[in-house]
Amino acid sequence: MMRDDNPRWECGSEFHWCGLPEPPFLPWPAHFRSYLLGRHAVAALTQMNSGRRVTLWLPSYFCPEVADACRSLCELREYRDDPRLPEPDWDTLRPEARDFVLAVNYFGVREEIPWQRWREIHPCRLVEDHTQDPFSPWALHSTAEYAFASLRKTLPVADGALLWSPRGELLPEQPREVSSDWQGSVLKMAALFRKADYLAGRGGDELKPYFRDLQARGEQLLRGSGISAMTPYSLAYIANGAPAVWREQRLRNAMRLQARLSNLGTARGVFRSWPAGSVPFALLLEFASETERNHYQSELRRHNIYCPVHWVCQTTDANAIDFCSRVLSIPIDQRYGEYDMDRIAETFERLQLDDVSLTSGVRAQTK
Repeated sequence: MMRDDNPRWECGSEFHWCGLPEPPFLPWPAHFRSYLLGRHAVAALTQMNSGRRVTLWLPSYFCPEVADACRSLCELREYRDDPRLPEPDWDTLRPEARDFVLAVNYFGVREEIPWQRWREIHPCRLVEDHTQDPFSPWALHSTAEYAFASLRKTLPVADGALLWSPRGELLPEQPREVSSDWQGSVLKMAALFRKADYLAGRGGDELKPYFRDLQARGEQLLRGSGISAMTPYSLAYIANGAPAVWREQRLRNAMRLQARLSNLGTARGVFRSWPAGSVPFALLLEFASETERNHYQSELRRHNIYCPVHWVCQTTDANAIDFCSRVLSIPIDQRYGEYDMDRIAETFERLQLDDVSLTSGVRAQTK
């Protein structure tokens, strides 16, 4: 049976303040540039070409905010990539030597070997997105010209991204500290603290709409920001690296929830295993239809389990559009432990049983 120790228990959504990080730390690359957002790092790269407009190749299954940030700065091209497959559709990726090509380690579970083989005969300027696992084997042994990670996706910071060069290439100049662009981060930092208060049982129920409003207004301001440096408080938070125990906890959660959901009848796991040394960013479930996905997402939300969709893609690739309409990301990050993973699994099981009972009842009434 599920316990209900905390009436304000919830899983997913944005981070709350988790306290100061403690060692041992997983270190960042020795030389990097810091940015307010990951999309700023990509945009800065496209501006390194002495005024010459460059071409940036983006995968069809990807975060649309990056494309929006770069659309006015460079020529955008698209190649087909599907996170369910081990590598892209190479026939759709034909860059010139000076083009930037953005490769994604989807959900932290891809390997670098297909990209390395492709690059042996296809020169380009490769930019790897390691946001969903900055410490994967691929990230640690990268041979790309550039790599970046948006840190607020895996760490409890209001902003922050790093850009580095595994090959030792020249990096853009460190962006200026633009305090006017930090206003969104200030609001999101306040939301981190207020959400922590709410989850700890401090204050009244009005805290939840309050911190959610802070999050929404902060994100809107960040969306309109120009290329800027990471805020000083986020930079101080990540200065020593990321706590190793947080990545280890995510792996434990992935393994436990994977086992509990392995026989789920309503959806199938997008990946059932991952490379040695890798840690999944989330567990992905693929439903038979968008209607069914939306139903379960809504029901889980009713039980305070908030499952995002990575991503609502803006693309001409019909396969990518179809997949993102049927997929759901289940949170497994370091905020949670065994009890939380079991509670998610038991909620799925109960919802599935309720749906079976309802369907059986409808069939009985029609006989």
